[in-house]
Amino acid sequence: MFHIGIDSGGTHIVAEAYADGELIAQATAGPGNIALDPDGTKKNLLSVIEKIFQHWPVTECAGILIGIAGVATAGGQQEIIQAMQAKYTVPVAVVSDAELAMLNGLHGEDGITAIAGTGSICLAQINGQRLRVGGWGWRFGDDGSGYDIARRAFQVMLAARDEGQTSALELVLMEALHVPDYLAAVARSYQLDRSAFAALARPVADAAVYGNAAAQQVIQGAAQALARQIKTALTRSQLPNTAVIALAGSVPANNDLFFQTIADQFKGHVFRRLTGSNAPGVQYYQFGK
Repeated sequence: MFHIGIDSGGTHIVAEAYADGELIAQATAGPGNIALDPDGTKKNLLSVIEKIFQHWPVTECAGILIGIAGVATAGGQQEIIQAMQAKYTVPVAVVSDAELAMLNGLHGEDGITAIAGTGSICLAQINGQRLRVGGWGWRFGDDGSGYDIARRAFQVMLAARDEGQTSALELVLMEALHVPDYLAAVARSYQLDRSAFAALARPVADAAVYGNAAAQQVIQGAAQALARQIKTALTRSQLPNTAVIALAGSVPANNDLFFQTIADQFKGHVFRRLTGSNAPGVQYYQFGK
């Protein structure tokens, strides 16, 4: 028997099948944010499941766990479950992408999972109970996220201009946006959607790697902001000072300075740095409970 875990994110969907702890099949499809495109998400989810079942029989599938971006706010879990079960007689469960990351990061045990991608959220699990810190979206939070890094970079650039100076981040942002000056960079930023603006974190992170001190300070500042949320989650949950802390999402996965800045503040804790899909979290989910 095998289980299928599906990580349905805003840019793409990854499905992975596991049997006895081993990856036996994988499939991918396009975007899967149910809040932005419910019909397209459902279509892409069915597509990846079909690809798995082309190689492994439905009768040997013990369950499908789907973690979907946007489901916590948009809902739609039952519609997805009904669509799956109308085609396949298999147990299906739908959770948020954050909950899937928590399963993957904590292996079903107690601890903290901090997720920083386009947005951010910090989740704690203790004795089967869960609590959240942050995750209130770009308007009210998302500390340590790609969006936060981009916002901090603009703030540094503009604060320098207010002082009659030029920040080392100005050229970085101008080149990333293909504009001639900082005023055009500001104007262009207001034309970007949330994801495109958050993507500006990548050139800032690259600049930090190559020694741009202003970029390094931005990355460290964002990491410290997420670290504060982790500390709050540890205090509220009363987890031990050796608890597992899992860092998930594109920001800690791809940015050594960001990851190390956080890890340095939690000596004694076990750190797990998650990369790639969170679909392996299906191995720690208990269907039917």
